[in-house]
Order: sequence, then structure tokens, then C-alpha cells
Amino acid sequence: MIPTDSLEIVRAVAHFRNFTAAAKHLHKVPSAISYTVRKLEERLDVQLFLRDSKRVELTPAGEHFIKHTDRLLLELEELEQSTRQMATGWEQELRIALDNVVNQGMVYDLVRDFQEVRPETNLIINTEVHNGSWDALFHNRCQLVLGAPKNIPDNILANDRFQWKPMGDLSWDFVVSPDHPLAKIDESLTQDIIREHTTISIQDTSRVFQHGYNLLLDDQQVLTVPSFRMAIECLIKGLGSTILPSHFAKPHIDAGQLVSCDVVDIPMNDSCYMAWNKENMGNGLRWVLEWLGEEEWLNKIWLQHDNNKPTGYHVP
Repeated sequence: MIPTDSLEIVRAVAHFRNFTAAAKHLHKVPSAISYTVRKLEERLDVQLFLRDSKRVELTPAGEHFIKHTDRLLLELEELEQSTRQMATGWEQELRIALDNVVNQGMVYDLVRDFQEVRPETNLIINTEVHNGSWDALFHNRCQLVLGAPKNIPDNILANDRFQWKPMGDLSWDFVVSPDHPLAKIDESLTQDIIREHTTISIQDTSRVFQHGYNLLLDDQQVLTVPSFRMAIECLIKGLGSTILPSHFAKPHIDAGQLVSCDVVDIPMNDSCYMAWNKENMGNGLRWVLEWLGEEEWLNKIWLQHDNNKPTGYHVP
């Protein structure tokens, strides 16, 4: 059997294309890296790398080896975690994805309350955008996602690993700065009018699934940014127009920083889901699902703007 440390060394060399850089990354001497790779090549009776004085490149056999090494190491990690979970009932780590459309402030209360109950479980909180939420759940980058869009991919629908519940209605505003040309138009804005100006698009984080809906019109100038937070800054500076979830837009509209425009024939994602992987569900995920509560509470906390929201509250 090939030792896992040999797999890690080969992966590092493949990534850096350099034995010295790989050695530095792994806190080893270059001779140890070269020796491990050479012994592995002898064991497999194949050449994994083509070497010259400055760089190393993967051979076709090396490319094949690295591709399957990634999968094997992931499976070993999952085996380690599931074995620990089998013994204790609690996950070693719990990965939660927050879609860009949800209020993210409440996650701090969730983390605090969870740590009081189970400090031994590591929480990993990430953000996703559009179909990146479903992609992350399907490809095991998270075990739970909040705010996944309403159009559920066929891969999710056809797989009994997953379960979901609605988070209620999600409303949007088409917004620009008060000085933007679109703010001066008295009539409702059509796609033809909007198309003449730059739109701000939030980058879909899906790696495999087809990218989901975004406000993109044919032949329109596009400014792509990673989050609604950055989109709002661009909007305030007059750099474009876009649609924002109303709970994000409202405080900036109230402050006079943005203007909401009437629009027609602009489709919007009017609902979303909380979804999770129920396969090998541990006590940690069960606890979080109970803490998060049902649709009415999910909607109030994660999809609405409320200046009077108390801090430190959770599901009653």
C-alpha cells in the first residue's frame, strides 16, 4: 500500500512544479522529497514527472495518478471523520454554507451557542452564490446550506442523500445611486432601457453545476463582483445597476444612498431553501437544524431587514 505521506509529497511537487518549493511547503529537505518521488516511481514502475534543471512536469501517467490521489485522500479524510462520528455521535467538523442572499449576522450567535454545546466539533463557515450553494452541498463542500435558490438541480432532486425545507418569500429591489441616469427616468424600466447601462453581476460560485440566474442581458456591459457587499459599494459609487435582496437594499434606500426603480419583465428568484445532507447525519447537524427552526422563523431571521432585531436570540 502506498503511504499517505507519499501521496501528499507527490501532490505538492505536482502543485509547485518544483522539488525545492514542495520541500519548503512541507517543511522537509529537498533530498527527502526527491527520494520519496523516486521510490514511488520505482514501486509503480512508471515515470510520474519529467524533470529539468528548473521545473518538473507531470507525465500523462502522473496526471492520472494525481487525479485519483485527490479522490483517495478525500475518501480517507471522510472515513476518518465518519469513524470518529460513529464512536461519539458527533461530527469532527461541520461545514455550513451561507448563500450570499441571507443575512449573515446571525451566524455568530449560532457559532457561540454551538460551541457551548459541543466545542470539540470544528465549525467551517463558507459563503456561496447562486447555484454554488447546491454545488457545494452535492459535492460535499458543506453539509448544510442556507439560502439555496428555488430552482433545485436535477442532481439534487434525484439523490436521496439530500433534504430541504423552504425559507419563505424573498423580495428584491432594482437599485441605482440617486445620480445614476436610470434614477432620472420616470417610467418603469424595461430590459431595453436597462440594457443600455452597466449591470453589476454577482459571480456564481458553482464549480460543476450550470451557473444560476443573474441579472445579465444580451449585449450588456457587465461588472462582475464576488458579493452583494461589494455590489452595494459599487452601486453607491454609481458604477452600475443591479437587483438586491430587499433586506440588503432597505437601509441604503432609507439613508438616501440608493434609489429603488420600478421594473418590468425582470425575473427574480422569489424564494429559497435550507438544505442539508442527511447521509451519516450526526448530533451536530441535528442540533443546528433544531436551532435554525421552521420556515417562518428562518424567513424572519435570514431574509428580512429589522432594525429592532435583538442580539443573542435563537429559536424559541
